[in-house]
Amino acid sequence: MPKQKKVLISLLLIGVVAAAAIDGTIAFFFARRTTTANRFTAGTLDLNVSSNGQALEPFVIDNMGENGNISGTKTWVVKNTGTLPGRVFVRLQNVANQENGCNDQETNAEPACAADTEGELGGVIIAKVAWDGTDRVQSTLATADQSTIGLAWNALPEIDLAPGEEKNLTIHWATDENGYGNEVQSDSLSFDLDVRLVQLISGPTPTNQ
Repeated sequence: MPKQKKVLISLLLIGVVAAAAIDGTIAFFFARRTTTANRFTAGTLDLNVSSNGQALEPFVIDNMGENGNISGTKTWVVKNTGTLPGRVFVRLQNVANQENGCNDQETNAEPACAADTEGELGGVIIAKVAWDGTDRVQSTLATADQSTIGLAWNALPEIDLAPGEEKNLTIHWATDENGYGNEVQSDSLSFDLDVRLVQLISGPTPTNQ
């Protein structure tokens, strides 16, 4: 092999080795920070409804009509005990008007009483629901009107409770002595007042009836 060719090949090999050496020793500056202990924790949404220090205290009225007027008031404290804000919904559920038999005076006022299992008491009582001292919605307590309170509440401007916030929820009920007759004798009325706190999210309004 000619001497010049050997020299050229040697130079090429040296160039390749040098390039490989340079490529293998390239360095660059960098900085790094690492976030550690990443996690997702769901917030809480909880509700406390109490009156006179008793959670979910009901009210029981017996022997109504003693003084002619049927009226009264019950107030609960509603508190958001969670860590997230929520929207308050109030509705009636399980409204039941019972006839409870018929005496002769009720039968005179309501001839079909014996065949009727649904009482008339709720139909003559107007219930108003107040939030933070202001009346917001109202309805009779007739079984057929069970959804009225909830639907009317849904139509109100949004009522929210922040975490730790509490407000008074009051129900007033009344009918005067001219609002009923013997048709309600021995009738009874029961219902649930359902209070919900729903997470604030974008989307359709929850049903409330």
